[in-house]
Amino acid sequence: MFDRIAGRYDFLNRSLSFGRDVSWRKRVRRHLPEDKPIKIVDLATGTGDQILFLLDGKAEISHAVGYDLSEEMLEVGRGKIKEKKLEDQVSLETGDAMACPAADASADIVTISFGIRNVLDVPTALLDMKRVLVPGGKLCILECSVPENKVVRWGYLKYFRHVLPKLGGWVSGDAAAYKYLNKTVETFPCGEAFCSLMRDAGFEQVKAEPMTFGVATLYTGSRPMEEPV
Repeated sequence: MFDRIAGRYDFLNRSLSFGRDVSWRKRVRRHLPEDKPIKIVDLATGTGDQILFLLDGKAEISHAVGYDLSEEMLEVGRGKIKEKKLEDQVSLETGDAMACPAADASADIVTISFGIRNVLDVPTALLDMKRVLVPGGKLCILECSVPENKVVRWGYLKYFRHVLPKLGGWVSGDAAAYKYLNKTVETFPCGEAFCSLMRDAGFEQVKAEPMTFGVATLYTGSRPMEEPV
């Protein structure tokens, strides 16, 4: 499915979120340490958007690698990286979030933006993300969520159920992909429910930061320092 919509994916992200996805992705930069060079692993990287937004921040990123199962999405991302002449700093590779090819304790930061709800086994993926992090390293998960406010939730679900699938299908030529989007968002655990999954996987200092009235949430947590590598 993601292979089919790869060519229009970035445009649709900007359009259907009214440009808010840019500020959401930039929010992740606040959690990057700025006192040392860092290595980043970005899962479900798609076209590499999250990595590129992180590179525009103040943190010194020595290397970033993005993993995704969609080769067409990766090809679009590689074109963007080549255009920006970042091939020495960024690489995009085939990889599954449930079994990341990255070595144990090889990343200071692991990110996954708008991809965790597509993972077949979330607890397994969270455990693998913790494996990839160095002790004390941070996990940042950006995902759509359902607002708690009743009025906002009503308008949000109206848009998600009826407007977004039609617009997304019309522009991408793949209506099924955008029907899938709203179904996964509505059924995926958000807020405290997702925080509990992160704690069960062994993450500490778990927090949920709702954004734009709760239509998106940034979840963060750290691998315990005392854990053996």
